[in-house]
Amino acid sequence: MFEPDEFIYSKVVNFLKRRKKQAQETLEHAVKLNDIKQRLTIFSRAITGEAIEIFEAEREGGYKNNSFFLPSRYAEFQTLEQNTKFYIFRIVYLSVQKNLDLNFTAEEEFTLEHAREKAQETSTLVLNDMFNQFPITKHIHQELISHYFKMATDKKPEDLSFIYGKWMKNDPKILKKAVLNNISEQVKQAIDQEINTILKANAVEEITSLEIDKKQQEDYVMTHNFEKIETAEEWEGGWRDFDGDDDLDDHANALEDLNMQHTVRVDDPTHSIYQAEFIENTTISESTELNTEAPHIAYDEWDFSKREYKPKFCKVYPKIQQETDTAYYKKTLQKNASTLTGLRKMLTSVNNKYQQQRRQTQGEDFDLDAITDLYVDVHSRHTPSEKIYLSKRKKDKDLSILILLDVSLSSDGYAGGNKVIDVEKQVSIIFGEILNEFNVDFSIQSFYSKTRNYATYLSLKGFDDTWDKAKHKIGAVEPSGYTRIGAALRHSGTLLDSRDTKNKWVILISDGKPNDYDKYEGKYGINDVKQALRELNQRNINSYALAIEAQAKYYLPQMFGQNHYQILTTPVELLQSLVKLYEKIKHQS
Repeated sequence: MFEPDEFIYSKVVNFLKRRKKQAQETLEHAVKLNDIKQRLTIFSRAITGEAIEIFEAEREGGYKNNSFFLPSRYAEFQTLEQNTKFYIFRIVYLSVQKNLDLNFTAEEEFTLEHAREKAQETSTLVLNDMFNQFPITKHIHQELISHYFKMATDKKPEDLSFIYGKWMKNDPKILKKAVLNNISEQVKQAIDQEINTILKANAVEEITSLEIDKKQQEDYVMTHNFEKIETAEEWEGGWRDFDGDDDLDDHANALEDLNMQHTVRVDDPTHSIYQAEFIENTTISESTELNTEAPHIAYDEWDFSKREYKPKFCKVYPKIQQETDTAYYKKTLQKNASTLTGLRKMLTSVNNKYQQQRRQTQGEDFDLDAITDLYVDVHSRHTPSEKIYLSKRKKDKDLSILILLDVSLSSDGYAGGNKVIDVEKQVSIIFGEILNEFNVDFSIQSFYSKTRNYATYLSLKGFDDTWDKAKHKIGAVEPSGYTRIGAALRHSGTLLDSRDTKNKWVILISDGKPNDYDKYEGKYGINDVKQALRELNQRNINSYALAIEAQAKYYLPQMFGQNHYQILTTPVELLQSLVKLYEKIKHQS
């Protein structure tokens, strides 16, 4: 039955809601999460070293595994700068909270109120750690606290949930999908239909997917938990499409109140879209870059659980560093002038060492073994060899060294008070200076990845490139992506295969932790690296790892073996280790 007063009331309420929403959207000092999401994502990954993803929260937000949930917009302060600081504070806060593992476990049950209480109870632990690591956040925290206390009244006490968020549930159980029998095959087929309407949903933190077949759909009686949308039966007594295109505009305001906790898969064509951003209980998806048609090389990847290769599984995109930073190169030499001089003296004695060559046609002394063989040949009436001398001369160069730098986002962190990426770049410049002076055949390469579909191999100096040009490129390298070590090692092997030398080395400088967004980690990643190293060894290519991270002690021994790695934290330590390694290499050559 049509009720005019109810109809008018709903229209007025919806009008006021739209008016309020539009007013909020036009606030010049408001900061929208989507506008700064990309920068916040990079920031969070740099702090945590994890593949953090950022989503809009239903309200105050929190963290769940590697997902950070933040308010979709923030306009509490009167300036853009202050409102942006709020998001920076929340990213740092969530990162520290995550590191402290302060969250509900999979087995725990909780209410929203309890989740907010737990967040506030544990805030002291998080803040103490955060202020210690990031002192600048103390000032931002004080500003936020002052603001929310000023807003409090006798009837409405201060609400600090936007500062501390709420606890969420880590490692949620993967709910069994409610799959009904006889699902129509049409659901598995893509149906090309014109999209007429797109509506943006409110933020949804998690949903569960269901499937429904045609029979269940026909027998289904629509129900709802709100009063603003008519049921199918109420619409002129007839059946309506699940799609709802015929009246979607009128229901737009009602749809904002939908609780999108579940999705239902049906086989009806799609004409309208209600767009929502959420995390579904499914496996991690793979991603690609836009320019996937660029030249690349496909490499196998080792699956240790099946003890077999995944053929042509990983795409490596070789690129050449174009940007330069001459100032960085000059600053590095100035800063490390005394170190460079000392290393040059040490390595000069190693590189210029004369080695005794036996059984030569001429030389400074007799080779007693050759003389003995000569008398034996004479008495046995064989033609004696004329190579009876010892000669002291330099051994011919027969060495190729490839320095492989891990420039993933984890290199943007600190180790021993030094920024990892800067340690890598400074060491590469200084060591490159020495190798160039000694005319060693060397190359400096770097790598990062964004899933198996896009592993970038960035060349800073090729074997045939001149040092004069290459040395200015190193300072311009910036951290990016993740750490797919296996693919980088395999491509390094391909480059060394082309060198006409007998003694070949790959020297990896990294944090030593295999990591990528598509589950390239743990045992899978470690065993793929081990297999890549075996492949190098089979081709007579030596390998060594220098790690700039204390945690590498848990990974490197499993991959490189006990005598083929070192863990260092400063440029001086790293350089000294490289010098010793160079001595070892020269001794073998």
